Amino acid sequence: MKQELPVLFGFAFGLFIIIAMFVSGIPGLAEAKNVVDDWFLVVSAWAVAVGIVNLTQIHGRRVQQRREGWIYSLWLIICMFGMAFFGIFIAKSADHEGWKFMYNNLIAPMNATVYSTLVFYIGAAAYRAFRVRNAEAAVLLIAAIIMMLGQVPLGSVLLGDWITNASAWILNVPNSAGMRGIQIGATLGGIATALRILVGIERSHLGGTGE
Repeated sequence: MKQELPVLFGFAFGLFIIIAMFVSGIPGLAEAKNVVDDWFLVVSAWAVAVGIVNLTQIHGRRVQQRREGWIYSLWLIICMFGMAFFGIFIAKSADHEGWKFMYNNLIAPMNATVYSTLVFYIGAAAYRAFRVRNAEAAVLLIAAIIMMLGQVPLGSVLLGDWITNASAWILNVPNSAGMRGIQIGATLGGIATALRILVGIERSHLGGTGE
């Protein structure tokens, strides 16, 4: 029953949400969906609480045992509970000057640091991808050169407006077609996964394996 009841509840509520999203005119259906949405927010809040407890246990043991990198675990715990305390008891609003200070002086610089380190990985990946080994790699290299030159003012100065127009065409036509194909595939995969969870075939999220 530990797996059957969650599957039964998941099927019932999942089917209810699908009906509420696509069917109208049934008395009380919209109000019931609003109640279920509120329950979802409560469950999400409890999931966050469980995550906080889990992180505290894992990193607390690492700090207690002085494992390698324990100082980073200590810093994570301090920041996690410090931000929670600040948001609940001091700031209480996104308009608080303290939030703005932390965003502008802590979060934004850290985001910039992370993205700046990603540049090196992107550069290494681009070098490996742009090596011409076959016809497909040659097409990729030519398209990348046109895109890079067409997106900067230097390209139009050296080669004229045609490079800008060619870059825009690549971005709007082949790139859009590829992105739509990827989105369609991802959507179909999401629908298939949702159906497997809804009917109880996929149970890995319950600690079992899907069959």
